[in-house]
Amino acid sequence: MKKEILTLLLIFYFSSVFGQNSDRTYLKHNHNYSTTYSYEISEITIHSDSTFTWKSWKVNNKKKWKTYQKYKPEVSNGKITQNGEFYTLTEYRNGNKTNFNWTVKISNKRLSFYHPSRNGKIKKITKYKRIE
Repeated sequence: MKKEILTLLLIFYFSSVFGQNSDRTYLKHNHNYSTTYSYEISEITIHSDSTFTWKSWKVNNKKKWKTYQKYKPEVSNGKITQNGEFYTLTEYRNGNKTNFNWTVKISNKRLSFYHPSRNGKIKKITKYKRIE
């Protein structure tokens, strides 16, 4: 009886220690062509409870992008809903729904953003690569 309890305890311990995290994080970095030159880094984490966290950093030049996590990001959260093969990301800032809705495709390797084109079709506008 003691061996069985010990075995069960070890199984539960190792399953919690080596368990997988079902959250997926995607990364994109590129030039930001606004009025002032900067380099922008964005990270989107898709959580298993149909929510996401979007973090965005701006650095002065491309050389600093690899150390972006030293800086304070702009953070927003939102909910994910599924529409056929696509998903819709609805952003919430300060607890209020915003008018930002994005159409995306989520895969294990990439997160692709789509936008309606003039002819009524949707076209891919950007993609994020999975880092975690």
